[in-house]
Amino acid sequence: MRRSSKTERHRKSRATGRESYDRAEDQVLAILVDERNGREYYVSIIDVFTLDGTTYSVMYNYEPDDGSRTDPEIVIMRSWRDESGEQAFSSITSRKELNRVFDFFFERYTDSIIRS
Repeated sequence: MRRSSKTERHRKSRATGRESYDRAEDQVLAILVDERNGREYYVSIIDVFTLDGTTYSVMYNYEPDDGSRTDPEIVIMRSWRDESGEQAFSSITSRKELNRVFDFFFERYTDSIIRS
């Protein structure tokens, strides 16, 4: 599973965590661990892509469907392998970068719907 801080709050610190994968409906479920406070977040990774030499992961908070869940919010983070080879993530703090990356993701998503 992957690791990170919760992006919609745009934490500036990098986070790391456990590595193991679980496929559910072709989406990677991951546990992200905030390295500052140790808190775990369950997410579903829906896309990973590279734009201008930087790799980004798109995910949303995963919660089992109990009928009371609100609509998920997507989270986009920079991602890379750290010196020990573990997956790491960091928040995007620049509004300009975040908008550019979201537009790129949305175009990829729209194209995938049209092709299917």
